[in-house]
Amino acid sequence: MQAPAPEGTAAATLRQRIPYVVVCTAIGLALGWIPMLLHGPIPEKYNVLYIRGAVAVWGWYTARLLIGLIVGITWWPRPWYLRGPLIGFMTLFPLTLVSLATPGCGAPCMGWNLTSATALGTLVAGLAWVVTGRHNGA
Repeated sequence: MQAPAPEGTAAATLRQRIPYVVVCTAIGLALGWIPMLLHGPIPEKYNVLYIRGAVAVWGWYTARLLIGLIVGITWWPRPWYLRGPLIGFMTLFPLTLVSLATPGCGAPCMGWNLTSATALGTLVAGLAWVVTGRHNGA
């Protein structure tokens, strides 16, 4: 990952004007769809339980899409490389307990969802640091 541009340059001035929370939210919304395309959750796993799977899976999609916003509005822990993964993990953890309890899903689904959420949080925070040169919005 490259370091931010030196202070006083045109790139540094532009970076200072972009709100950190806006950058994080935009990155999170752009990247939050990737896990859905790779591993789900799959609505059919809930349909067999007489739950409307097409509606149920939106809990996971919404949580992933919120990771960027939550990274952007939090300030602790200060370093992006700690906050990003922590927020990603914490945002999806409650839903992964549902994955753990779902027949045909269990621990593998929980693991993939937590891994992708942690990676997404890391990517959001890291890319926001590259774009803005800041660890957080504070």
